[in-house]
Amino acid sequence: MFPRNMWYVAATPAELTRKPLSRRILGERLALFRTESGQAVALEDKCPHRMLPLSRGKVIGERVQCAYHGAEFSPDGKCVSVPGQADLPANVHVRAYPVCERFGMVWIWMGSPEGSGEQAPCSIFEFIEKEVWDSIDGYIHISCDYQLINDNLADTTHVPFVHPTTLGIRDVSRTRSLQEQPQGGTKISLSHEIQDLGMSMRMRLLDTRLSPTFENAFIRLRGAREGQSLDFQLDYIFHSPVFWIFRPTTREANAAEATGLSTDSMIMITPETEHSSHYFYKTCQKYAPGSRSETDYWHEQTTQAFIEDKHVLEAQQENIGACDLHDYSLVSFRSDTIGFHVRRLVRKLAHAE
Repeated sequence: MFPRNMWYVAATPAELTRKPLSRRILGERLALFRTESGQAVALEDKCPHRMLPLSRGKVIGERVQCAYHGAEFSPDGKCVSVPGQADLPANVHVRAYPVCERFGMVWIWMGSPEGSGEQAPCSIFEFIEKEVWDSIDGYIHISCDYQLINDNLADTTHVPFVHPTTLGIRDVSRTRSLQEQPQGGTKISLSHEIQDLGMSMRMRLLDTRLSPTFENAFIRLRGAREGQSLDFQLDYIFHSPVFWIFRPTTREANAAEATGLSTDSMIMITPETEHSSHYFYKTCQKYAPGSRSETDYWHEQTTQAFIEDKHVLEAQQENIGACDLHDYSLVSFRSDTIGFHVRRLVRKLAHAE
């Protein structure tokens, strides 16, 4: 179930060079490359002559040349040259896909070509263009249905168990039963608001012990002591079908929100096939402009956590097999509610097409 009439992330800018990249998106094989002038191009990855992938060829000027018999194709997919043959066969072309670059990523339109000019890439990422951010791009391949990744991102109660040495705040799992506040003074709240194409959520843990990732950063930058109770807030935003922002903020207990230490993670999932996904992410911080070490720290920590998720998701997919997760008779916990909302939003978007 892939919504098609929308922009997906195809690659990070660094991945697109004059050496063609082979990538499958929504089940379709693509050849991605830059021409000599720097134009980003996405073509169907098969020469119509004998079906060799164009990604095995090379870029010559503004064209890509097939590595088998040397046929050359322009960015619009037309065959414009066959060595040793002046008269070209009629209507020789491959499909060309609309491509654009925005928010520091390369985007592709997989649906009806005429619709690409009517929409822009996902609007929740516009924040990256409004201020100066230091950022690092990341990519992970995950062998699972993209909806399992959405389920995982929607449910933060897994973090103490999957991410004990990174993001695993102890009290997060207690958000399953908000009426049962933990002992020791910690206050917990969780709220969400559903919009037409997405959802915004906020989790607050006040006067709590943080995970190693957040505690170590706060000690280094704000001088807190190890084991000190702090206030933690996570704002996360979902835009159907595959886009997320995670914005954690840490501050002294009872301190003003503006004094907190905050970062942003952009997460952009692109389905590869029904059971595999491209996981693009961008780690962003602006509290230490020009400090590569700070951006590196958050990127390394989030990458480790995402790899921990990858191991769980791939094992989950192996057990599920070719079915959908909800083809099974499942036990549900209270924390599954947000994930159910996310699936409904994705289903609504797919059915609208």
